[in-house]
Amino acid sequence: MGFFSFKTCDSKESIANIHSNHPNAGRTVYLLQPNGERPIQETAYQGYGDFGHVDAYAWLAKFNATDVEHLDLVKDAETLRHIGIAMTFEEPEKIKYPLKFSFNEKAVYELLAASEDCEYQGYFYHGIAI
Repeated sequence: MGFFSFKTCDSKESIANIHSNHPNAGRTVYLLQPNGERPIQETAYQGYGDFGHVDAYAWLAKFNATDVEHLDLVKDAETLRHIGIAMTFEEPEKIKYPLKFSFNEKAVYELLAASEDCEYQGYFYHGIAI
């Protein structure tokens, strides 16, 4: 499995993983949540989609897929992850609550657009000014 990452939804900055030499590597990032729920904090993004011990695609499935209420976000993460990935690439129109990340803990989910994928996968910054 290779690295992947996202950009913050507010500042459009790359969420660099801790293995890169990017200035954002090791910077605390937050997976924002709707309805006033506390954001999920990640202090050392490893590059594989886990934020605060929550798989981003599992979170996406839990908040958007139907018939998953009985699944636990942590215990059933692998099942939810597959559902979330399928939704992202096969049925994006069904996503009411997209992934939103910010370096600002106080960012408000409802006021921001979805995060975009990072074209550098949070690691491969070779040849670009950082």
